[in-house]
Amino acid sequence: MEKMTESKLPQRPISGGNTTHIGSRPDHFEYWRVGYGSSEGYVLDFWVECAGEYHCKPNHLYPHNEYQLERWTRVFYLKMGEAECGFANNRISLKAGDLLIAPPHHPFIYQCRHASHYHWFALAGRWPALLDAPPRVLHYSPGYDAILEVNFTSIRETLILQPSGYPLQAVSRFYDLMARLALLQSEGMPASSSYPDAVRNAMIYLQENYSQPFSAAETAATVHVSQSYLRALFEKWVGESPKRYHTRCRIEQAGQLLRDQHLSVKVVADLVGFSDVSYFSRVFKQITGVAPTGW
Repeated sequence: MEKMTESKLPQRPISGGNTTHIGSRPDHFEYWRVGYGSSEGYVLDFWVECAGEYHCKPNHLYPHNEYQLERWTRVFYLKMGEAECGFANNRISLKAGDLLIAPPHHPFIYQCRHASHYHWFALAGRWPALLDAPPRVLHYSPGYDAILEVNFTSIRETLILQPSGYPLQAVSRFYDLMARLALLQSEGMPASSSYPDAVRNAMIYLQENYSQPFSAAETAATVHVSQSYLRALFEKWVGESPKRYHTRCRIEQAGQLLRDQHLSVKVVADLVGFSDVSYFSRVFKQITGVAPTGW
């Protein structure tokens, strides 16, 4: 099993609370990043109440408390390692790329002998109608998929950043995740795990840092390859350069903000990292074929 070194940990700050909320987390995790949400201001059947990313230490064992069991539908996506979830009537073995959904009132213990890394979030409220009825434990094996991972990170970052209307955005991203899972489960749909590791990890890095200025050096360093090699990989596998891919991520996010938040073009340009609104408008039309004012 590959040892999780400090250099492999995400270059992002720990979020979601201060030291009074951390408790025993350092005993269990090398790294964690958590966001918290609510349904305040909205009448929702269900909402995302918590979401996070955990890098577990070896010999990790984590029971879920009574509060979580009463309220939460828990969704886990194992990115690295192997784990076992022990329920009252059965044990489910998880490998990298497995996704598990556990409804409320289904106590279990998550444990792993070696280091593992997973994304997760918790839904409060009703069991979502799009999932099987009656509520039951659901286990999928779509394999590792970069887009599926981005769905998880988007939910978490929405809870951490809490933009206007974030409870609705988080639920929308949950539906995006389920749509992606449905596609991966369909016959013949390849997971993006077919990308080389450097490409897959660079895509995730660029998606998560769309609002920051593009840096070929930082992107290549993040995935431990040279700039020229990463560019060649992107041209072969993605069909465009890392910089072009980063720009497209910005414009896709800008389109969502214009459509969902009804913000001014200048505000959206600032949010996605463009200091010059005229340049932003030109790039937006170049990629979408439509000016941002007409989006």
